[in-house]
Amino acid sequence: MLQDKLDLGALIGTGVAELAMRIVAALLILVIGLWLAKLIVKLVKKNRAIQKLAPEVQTFFASAVKVLLYALVIMMAVTTVGVPTASILAVLGSCGLAVGLALQGSLSNLAGGIMLMIFRPFKVGDFISDGAHDGTVKKITMFYTVIATADNLQITLPNGALANAAIKNLNANDIRRLDIDVTLSPAADKEKVCALLLDCAKANTLVLQDPAPEALVTVTEGGLPTFKLRTWFNSGDYWTVYFGLNEAVQKTLTANELPLAHQQVDLHTDK
Repeated sequence: MLQDKLDLGALIGTGVAELAMRIVAALLILVIGLWLAKLIVKLVKKNRAIQKLAPEVQTFFASAVKVLLYALVIMMAVTTVGVPTASILAVLGSCGLAVGLALQGSLSNLAGGIMLMIFRPFKVGDFISDGAHDGTVKKITMFYTVIATADNLQITLPNGALANAAIKNLNANDIRRLDIDVTLSPAADKEKVCALLLDCAKANTLVLQDPAPEALVTVTEGGLPTFKLRTWFNSGDYWTVYFGLNEAVQKTLTANELPLAHQQVDLHTDK
């Protein structure tokens, strides 16, 4: 009887010692593994091939590598303690299903982020509009895209919504077109007005001569002649050309005693 108790005590002691060694080994794997994972992520970010990619792709790729390495280290640590791999996978599967149902929106954003990285409808630095918000893209993460509005407000947009929205990228093309419409009285000399509008365009050094500026005449529903000044310029010069041409047109028409009955500006972003 005493011998049985001694054998049972020795067995328990051996089991405890073995479990303790496994826990210590798991902790070492966890500490060293996470440290190595951080080091690998840093090396990935510094890799020349990665640095040649767009900034948003670099961030997305580094985040994906970090998540995968952390998951691998944690699984190795748990397995070392003695938990069967099949049990871990079964638990992860069940948790994944529950989390997936609870985080459908987040998963949609993740899928949207992947689609944005693949098709790249815009990049960091582009001025975009999704119909509800517009601004300069500052950062593209796995789940969200951050933009800064013209008045320097920060807006965080979900990637899932962006991937399914009609995105207007105002920096996609090298040149843009600006149409300035002015409506005058029927007595206005059409040839004179067109010549004055073209003079305004030619006086602006930022307006391109190829494609050449155009001055066209249409008629409104009320029978008033509408003169359209159509100009092309480099995308980065939009605001300078916009304000400069509007001011020049108003001053020129006023100086020639041709007051505006109506003015409208139409923006075109493709050639």
